[in-house]
Amino acid sequence: MKQPKAIWAIGGGKGGTGKTFLSANLAIALSVERGDVVAIDADLGGPNLHTLLGVRENGRDLGDFVRNEAARLEDIAMPTSFPGLRLVRGSENTLFLANLNHYRKLKLIRQIKSLPARGVVIDLGTGSAYNTLDLFMIASPGILVVTPEPTAIENAYLFLKSCALRVLKVYARHFGIPDFDQKVSQWLEHPPTTLRKFKETLAAGDGSAGQVLIAALNNFKVYLVINKARDRKDIHLGHSIVDVVRKYFLMDINLLGTIPYDERVDWSLKRFSPFAFEHPESAVARVIRSMAERLSLEAPPVKPEERLSPQA
Repeated sequence: MKQPKAIWAIGGGKGGTGKTFLSANLAIALSVERGDVVAIDADLGGPNLHTLLGVRENGRDLGDFVRNEAARLEDIAMPTSFPGLRLVRGSENTLFLANLNHYRKLKLIRQIKSLPARGVVIDLGTGSAYNTLDLFMIASPGILVVTPEPTAIENAYLFLKSCALRVLKVYARHFGIPDFDQKVSQWLEHPPTTLRKFKETLAAGDGSAGQVLIAALNNFKVYLVINKARDRKDIHLGHSIVDVVRKYFLMDINLLGTIPYDERVDWSLKRFSPFAFEHPESAVARVIRSMAERLSLEAPPVKPEERLSPQA
């Protein structure tokens, strides 16, 4: 019988937000909760998830799968030192990997969905390339990491706007909504105040189109994580972003957690050791465990006897 599985994709609008840091530590915590998790380094331009998980040995990687030297992702998933967690290592040698063509992207998505595991954590590249957005969209949910910096916040909004447009285009193509690409182009050239107004413009010409598209956005679930929070203002930032996105982007977005700043994180990175494993009683580790518990509760259930104890 096929085991229940959840897919979590972790992305960010810009570099330096701690996306890979969260992917590594959350994957470990989720493997404790679910017992069998695969972490995939899908940062196609600069993979380093293996470093943050302390995996130093080389082995088969995503490049082997893309070059058809491995038939399945399962064949290149290597064990880690953390029970219940396997890693699909990113490729550092395949120059064209950052620009997957449509066929290879669909093949990768199919393989992710069919992986024999109870959970999959995808560490995505930075930015809004179609490959990144499409991998983010297959997750349930996608997790957006933001730091309390103006540039990171601005790029997070741009990332979500790109997600919204990608979702709308996919649904418009599927339901055959006429002239959708042209209307999007006009909106981008002379943007109305909100995505809601754009939807209302579409609905004015075809009421069913507006309803289909608003349903598409409502079904797209996103979680927000604020990383490196230093003060009370940073702690409240997550709720402010959620309010703005719900109002202007019409997305189902919720705050998953706020990770406090800890200067020891840099030291753990230099030692190639996951921070939450090195400092299990730290505030950072407690927040990440809380996130994992929440995500696991919302995912397909796992029998208690199939979970791993934290000491395993």
